[in-house]
Amino acid sequence: MIIIIRKYRKHLREGIMKRFFRMFFFLIVAGFTFYSCTFTGSLGGGKESGMSRYIRYPTIKDATYVGSETCGGCHSEIFERMKGNIHMKIAKFEVPGYQTGCEGCHGPGSKHAEEMDPTYIINFKNLNSFQASDVCLKCHSDAKMLHWGDSKHAMVGVSCMGCHDVHNGKDEYLLKETTALSLCSQCHQDITSKIYLPSHHPIREGKIGCDGCHNPHGSEVKFMLRSVKRLNDVCYECHQDKEGPFLYEHEPVSERCTICHEPHGTVADNLLKQNEPFLCLQCHEFHFHAELPSNTGTPQVGMGAGSMTRAFTTRCTICHYQIHGSDEPSQSLGGHGKALIR
Repeated sequence: MIIIIRKYRKHLREGIMKRFFRMFFFLIVAGFTFYSCTFTGSLGGGKESGMSRYIRYPTIKDATYVGSETCGGCHSEIFERMKGNIHMKIAKFEVPGYQTGCEGCHGPGSKHAEEMDPTYIINFKNLNSFQASDVCLKCHSDAKMLHWGDSKHAMVGVSCMGCHDVHNGKDEYLLKETTALSLCSQCHQDITSKIYLPSHHPIREGKIGCDGCHNPHGSEVKFMLRSVKRLNDVCYECHQDKEGPFLYEHEPVSERCTICHEPHGTVADNLLKQNEPFLCLQCHEFHFHAELPSNTGTPQVGMGAGSMTRAFTTRCTICHYQIHGSDEPSQSLGGHGKALIR
């Protein structure tokens, strides 16, 4: 009986393993097939226009490169404007394996030039956001673009052309607008409106741009911030004095600056989400003075002397002015350095 059970268990294990390997093999084949069809155009769909709509890097079937001068014969206005463009100055040895000039982006133009057929050239208006961006990523594939594929912009269908204009760029980055603020505000009105509040980073004054904190091409942290570790690291690039380390730390400072601050703009001073003491009272109980008289002789204020009223009408940082952290102990209570008053 035991022998029969052992044989059955062995047979069962072998059956499970066989099914596992069959499923694994099937998934590999299916994945390879999907990749081939999606990225090499083997599903067809490009015979009529000579360009497959399924391919990631669009190509023109049976077309050859003829040079940008040929393009200038018909597109003279764009050609003249592009002469000073960085894309027209790139030497072939700088991008081995890729064409330069007009055809570097629009594909080989021989069939388009011969037949004057607009379907025989890569027109970015006919590409989806992923296809359009992938044309750019053939060359722009350095570390700055490492996280573009999983960035918020790419995920919602924003392509490179959403912000850049290769033919009519306003600056060295070929942006559609003269400043990052005017460009970003076209989509992020709810955020950029905050910079007009009384307390704000000097964005509208032109001293810092949206790209000072954010990487529009993606990053490893939330909100596409220019950081490789955590949100606070972006703040510490300018506010080094708040970083510490401190012997007595204020927990929100260690965890996340935005617990207390709204970086884009607020009505309260110092980019605080709420005025003192009401911001502090979200975590701390109200009081006006320490439980014991301080060593400087300031007496304790009791309830009869209006301590509750004073607690709600006095800014906490009048006493606790080292609010981001301190290396000094409290004046009034020994061992209570977290009072952050020195």
